[in-house]
Amino acid sequence: MKQLITSICFLISLICSFTIYAQTAHDEVIQGPFKTDLYPGGKIYFEKINNEKIIDDCRNVAFMLEYKQDNHTITDQIDKYYENGACVEIASVFFAKIKNRNYIFVMQKWEISLRAAGVYSDIYEINAYTKNKEGKLVIDTDISSDPNFEGVDGIVDDDEHPRRYYKYKTAAAIKKYLKQKYQ
Repeated sequence: MKQLITSICFLISLICSFTIYAQTAHDEVIQGPFKTDLYPGGKIYFEKINNEKIIDDCRNVAFMLEYKQDNHTITDQIDKYYENGACVEIASVFFAKIKNRNYIFVMQKWEISLRAAGVYSDIYEINAYTKNKEGKLVIDTDISSDPNFEGVDGIVDDDEHPRRYYKYKTAAAIKKYLKQKYQ
């Protein structure tokens, strides 16, 4: 009888620990899902993922793609965005065509606040994604390396130019720029 009670207690504690782990290991979708024309029935979304080491409650963000292929659901992690002096946010996600190719644009943002130094600024970075020759969704390094796809908006620790303005911090501004430069 004592062995039966011990076995039941062990089983209950094992079930509880799996339940608690499953609850803490769950990733949180923060944007999306958005349908994408790049994959029939496909969708993209962004989720906060559990880091091995969480600093100041910052969590990395994963760019995910889900689509159907041969009656199976395929889920791929396309990219990952990291803490960079502040927690990463997905500021905007939008779709555009460049030279008859469909693209997904993802704007990341980091809010930097150093009160003692009087620094309050947002750092922006934009990545462009499209299908490669093998049909995989990948970053387009040529477009993503455009110097206008990163910038600072706010007060920085610089005596010469302490106030910076980043004019491409909205999807509308980027789309206008894309039409002017890439069409």
